[in-house]
Amino acid sequence: MQRTILAALTAGLYALPAQAEETFTLDEIVVTATRVPRPVTSVLAATTVINRETIQGSQAADLMTLLEQQAGINVSRTGGEGKSTAIFVRGAAAKHILVLVDGVRAASATTGEYDWNALSLEQIERIEIVRGPLSSLYGSDAIGGVIQIFTRSNAGPGVKLTMGSRGTRAIDLSLGGGGDGWRYSLEAGRESTDGLPTFATDSTAYGFNRNHLALGVNGRLTPDLTLAARLAQSWGRNQQDASTGDNDYKSRNASLTIDHRLAWQWQQSLTLGNSLDRYTSYSPFIPATIETSRNSLSWQHDLTFDAGQLNLGVDYWNDHASKDDSGLLNQRIENVGLFAQYRLAVFGGDAQIGARRDKHDSFGDHDTWNLRWGRELAPGLRVSAGHGTAFKAPTVNDLFWPYSSDGPYTYTIGATTYSDTYVTRGNTALSPETSRSSELGLAYQRTNWDVAANLYETRVDDLIEWQATITPGGGGPGIATTYDYQPQNVSSARMRGLELSGHARWLSWNWQAGWTRLLATNLSTGQQLDRRPKNSLALSVARAFGPHQLSFEGNAYSQRLDSNGTRQLPGYGLVNAVYDYALNKDTRLGLRIDNLFDQDYALARTSTRLYAAPGRSVFVTLRYQPGK
Repeated sequence: MQRTILAALTAGLYALPAQAEETFTLDEIVVTATRVPRPVTSVLAATTVINRETIQGSQAADLMTLLEQQAGINVSRTGGEGKSTAIFVRGAAAKHILVLVDGVRAASATTGEYDWNALSLEQIERIEIVRGPLSSLYGSDAIGGVIQIFTRSNAGPGVKLTMGSRGTRAIDLSLGGGGDGWRYSLEAGRESTDGLPTFATDSTAYGFNRNHLALGVNGRLTPDLTLAARLAQSWGRNQQDASTGDNDYKSRNASLTIDHRLAWQWQQSLTLGNSLDRYTSYSPFIPATIETSRNSLSWQHDLTFDAGQLNLGVDYWNDHASKDDSGLLNQRIENVGLFAQYRLAVFGGDAQIGARRDKHDSFGDHDTWNLRWGRELAPGLRVSAGHGTAFKAPTVNDLFWPYSSDGPYTYTIGATTYSDTYVTRGNTALSPETSRSSELGLAYQRTNWDVAANLYETRVDDLIEWQATITPGGGGPGIATTYDYQPQNVSSARMRGLELSGHARWLSWNWQAGWTRLLATNLSTGQQLDRRPKNSLALSVARAFGPHQLSFEGNAYSQRLDSNGTRQLPGYGLVNAVYDYALNKDTRLGLRIDNLFDQDYALARTSTRLYAAPGRSVFVTLRYQPGK
């Protein structure tokens, strides 16, 4: 495993993906960085767009495979498809990344993290990734950045069939159309795999299946009033080893957005949202059903003046979390946020100033702000700088996890008898996790190539960790000890990083490269945070040869710590290959080979064992889509 980085990258030097064109459509319009539509080249935050053409061309099996190709993003997974997955952006933890689906907050209110297995790539139209603090626009969670997923807008009928390694099989049907200013879109499918063993040394594989559905309709009610409704839902079963127990899951995100132009300089929008995540665990020890339901509302006003643009708005959400029908956990959390943002020309460039106040019914008010500035120094050469604050609210589990007691466990050492009792419970006295970030960027863009560098630092304080308060019992013939586990604000972390990226069209190939140097430090221990490599590299190259399209992807990561800094994950390098052939104008045959050189590697581990990761994997896809 130690030789994988050099061997894989040397062998794949001429290689790398269809993703090579994803960030360089100059007129691409994005909304996540500012909450209003703007060309991606004009936004002041580091932003990446993955469009539908890129998603389809990559033939990636899931979101994890697609996102790990992006600069500043690292991925971990505890096993095969469907198993627990975490996405780190610029070293920020998974819970510090705000995930939106069609403008609606999608992370679980109980765990505070988004389930990256919830959506199929066939449900997704495009993805916008914004790096850096954005709590001044969105409130809680946006410490490391925001990832917004937009669901499909099909233009016509389509069928996709996939078969591959580990018993992978999938079918997807899509339909879209409309007229007279109205359009509709429908997608439905099913995916399943026999999966991988939980640990690399095991032999029994545990599968995963996902049924998914996406609906959309949008149109114009009047010349100044438009409406868009979206629904994305998935459900299925995730098999686990006998000690953990299988689980059934259901995930849903729905939104209704109304845009109204009141005057040429005044636009308002209203978004109503609902999200649901439900997990039924068949654990042999503690079977349970845990459900989170969130209702939300966002009302925004955009005012345009000769001197700039002002955005004002209010966000509201109400989370309801329950565990079992017995009411063992039955809690609601409300949050109201008021925000303002102003963009103007100043000091020879563009500036963006934002501020927000959130009122949370558990810990009270919290204020955040953000300041960004950028200027063109010469044709194609642009400098940018920014500073901002952000926060992460305690989750329902952090605040209200019900009291439980396990034990006492009695054992004897020598002549002394010990009795240990383990207690877990939430902590309603928690404060939010807070951060402050600074960034400096430099970008140079020409017709057929561009380069960019971003230097950043983020410090996160009052990190919430579950820790035990130890209460020893009396001496004598026996010693009784109680370990009382509660979440507490106990530590701080600092992430310092440099991102270098570039793109070029050379010898009829599209080349893309990204390198990240990350020092993500636990300030209490001085160690690198778990599962964050100090160095990561992504390379890609793609080219079309008439009806043929060929692309390669290469990734390399240095060694990482895991298991609370007590163990190491070896560094590794992987090369993937993608081939696509147009059988006719409506039908395409695709082939994707992941881990082309069958390298051994691991994305996560315990103190004693490595979680299994896929070896060489081959997937064949047949897609019929008239008009494409």
